[in-house]
Amino acid sequence: MILIFEALLAGYIFWRAILPLRLHWGWRAALSALLAVAAFKFHLLHLFGGPMFFSPVLPEWLLLAAAWLFSVLFLFFFLLLAADIVVGLYRLMLFFLRKKRTARRRIIVNRVNLALLVLSAVLATVGVIGGTSVPGVRVETITVGHLPEEVDGMTIALLADLHADGITRADRIRRIVQRTNSLNPDLVVIAGDFVDGTVPVHGEDLRPLADLKARYGVFGVPGNHEYYSGYEEWMEFFPTLGIRMLPNEHVLTGGGNVILAGVTDPVAGMTGREEPDINKALEGAPPGKVRILASHQPRLAREAARHGVDLQLSGHTHGGMITGIDRLVARFNDGFVSGPYQVGSMKLYVSNGAGIWNGFPVRIGVPAEIVLIRLKRE
Repeated sequence: MILIFEALLAGYIFWRAILPLRLHWGWRAALSALLAVAAFKFHLLHLFGGPMFFSPVLPEWLLLAAAWLFSVLFLFFFLLLAADIVVGLYRLMLFFLRKKRTARRRIIVNRVNLALLVLSAVLATVGVIGGTSVPGVRVETITVGHLPEEVDGMTIALLADLHADGITRADRIRRIVQRTNSLNPDLVVIAGDFVDGTVPVHGEDLRPLADLKARYGVFGVPGNHEYYSGYEEWMEFFPTLGIRMLPNEHVLTGGGNVILAGVTDPVAGMTGREEPDINKALEGAPPGKVRILASHQPRLAREAARHGVDLQLSGHTHGGMITGIDRLVARFNDGFVSGPYQVGSMKLYVSNGAGIWNGFPVRIGVPAEIVLIRLKRE
């Protein structure tokens, strides 16, 4: 799938932006080579960075430079596409008005392409800065109908998509932990995608998570990237940081008033491991309690609502990363992409994530976030 998109990216931009240029063939060849390097960066980095496709072991500056170059290309692709739609409508209008197109079309196209390329570079720079910065805090009040008085006002710090890797190292994780602790949450839930890479390479980058503090403890569920990174090893490592993982399990928390359940990730079945099972996660849970489900991917929400879950906490989407592109991301996640939703009688919160994947570390209009959820009686 990634290879197809890389080829589409390279082919479309070559046809739209390089072919129209009046340049010597040597310059066109050089630009085409640069285009190919930027477009196929995932496979090139994988070639030189070891066995981890999603987390090549390469210097941080190289990962950032490659990510920036790819981001410029990605944004240029969509801006060119938007320009072609506008031009197509304009041509249609000329056809119906029986007017001739200007002979200076090639010059105009090249100037517009240059302007769009410069805009793409500016947006990519802003986006990478936004994507790699320390997340801010977003406070959300969520009402629950039968919330016991004892936990009215209970706070949950939701972290998701930390993605410790060659760009997000221990220092950034430490600052996220410090900001989370400053909120003094009653409970911390980490909704998957802790890491990209193996325990020997990135275990120390996640070590600051051991300093997370919460009255009722720190809990987590695996995300799809844990399955790409050595699932069994990570599931053994996380408890050494004081994180209680909930793969299709539940615990009683909040002084026995809240059932906190967790599920595995839907990608688990593709790797021969236990698929998410809400029934199993809630098996033996006492009736009449508030039910909170941690699920990395939000697309389990409708099933969770049918199981009587009151609140689901998810991540995975990164909020769509870019305003406008977020609508496309939502289509791949059952319509859920960022913030609070009402799913039947259940509330769902989808975090933008506290981190970003090194493959595309861009945020434009969709900031990273540490979410502090305050539960209130309805």
